Amino acid sequence: MLAFFNSHLSPMARARTESPRKRPTQARAQATVDAILRATAHILRTAGWDACNTNAVAKRAGVSIGSLYQYFPSKEALVAALAEQHADEGLAVLLAAVQDDPARPRSLEASVRHYLRAMVMVHAVDPKLHRVLVEQVPRLKGGRAVVARGSEQSAALVRQWLETQRAHLRRVDLDVATYLLVTAVEAVAHLQVLERPAQLDTETLIDELSALVLGYLGVGARARRAKG
Repeated sequence: MLAFFNSHLSPMARARTESPRKRPTQARAQATVDAILRATAHILRTAGWDACNTNAVAKRAGVSIGSLYQYFPSKEALVAALAEQHADEGLAVLLAAVQDDPARPRSLEASVRHYLRAMVMVHAVDPKLHRVLVEQVPRLKGGRAVVARGSEQSAALVRQWLETQRAHLRRVDLDVATYLLVTAVEAVAHLQVLERPAQLDTETLIDELSALVLGYLGVGARARRAKG
């Protein structure tokens, strides 16, 4: 997820996605689009990919099929827009997690734990919808660009944080560290929440992920050397 960063897809990348036909510019139009996306999420969550189509979404949203087509030319465009919205919501959680109070700055260990908790929570929010999007969005035309955007954004956060903590870490290539940490943590969080939700409780998972990340960064080793 990290460079999972530009805050927007490039124009070329956006042109390759199944994008909306037009963007809402008034409150009423935005309310219609929001209702359509909520309906899409509900159907994907409760009935699955095959049951989701533009007619079913329009009926669930309480809009005419013509109104839906004003904004979304296809099921794929609906799902791509929903995936971008879902990714933006997850990013907002991660951005909040990395904000620090200058008057009460967190320790390095606390910062790691706080961010890891946010990563786990991002995957735990609406897991049924998350599973469908993870499985189906990469198959869409331009879907990989949507996925890459999210990954680049999360990675950018981690890379920036590593830079600020460089003096406290073992000597390591920060680009490599970013890739390894983001990939490892996302894989664990994804598998725990979506594939094996009963195997570990959240606090145990965060404890073990924290030990993994801090050990890799050499934080424990530096502390032991300082005490010696």
